[in-house]
Amino acid sequence: MNVNYGGGRRRAVSRQTAEEQVLDRISRNAETDGCKGDEEDIKDNIPTTSTSRGGTPSRDSKALERAALKEKVNELQNKFQRAMFMYSQLDNEKSALLYEIDLLKDEMEEKEQLLSQANRESRDLATEVKLLKRTIDGLNAQHATLRSEIAQRDQIIQENGLVLAEQEKSDALLNGTDNV
Repeated sequence: MNVNYGGGRRRAVSRQTAEEQVLDRISRNAETDGCKGDEEDIKDNIPTTSTSRGGTPSRDSKALERAALKEKVNELQNKFQRAMFMYSQLDNEKSALLYEIDLLKDEMEEKEQLLSQANRESRDLATEVKLLKRTIDGLNAQHATLRSEIAQRDQIIQENGLVLAEQEKSDALLNGTDNV
């Protein structure tokens, strides 16, 4: 709704206000025309003969035309009022649908935000998984290197006929069992 803040700007008449004004004007016209029309119909429908009052056949045809026109006007006014009512209903439906569209757009924006957040979290987790895989691969490589060094040490010790005092404990660790 437009608000007049001054400066000579006229407030635009809303569509609903314009419709109400038109319907009020039509109903007032129908009431005043109806009252006038009833009086005229009474005058026009008084049976007169052309000989008793000196009337002419054209006067009777004018009265019939006037009555037909009034009936046509009333019919058109009724059609117009029905059309305005239907227009009002359609406008209300349109407003309701536009409101529903706005709600759906808001919901869609929320879903898009959630989706983008989930995508961001997924990328972050994928990066973290890659980093952890590299760390695991590095640790596995280091583990394999240490095993081979221990195997070389044990081979050198056996070749030289030496014995380690903690041989059993280190063997158990290498084999994955603890005999302690």
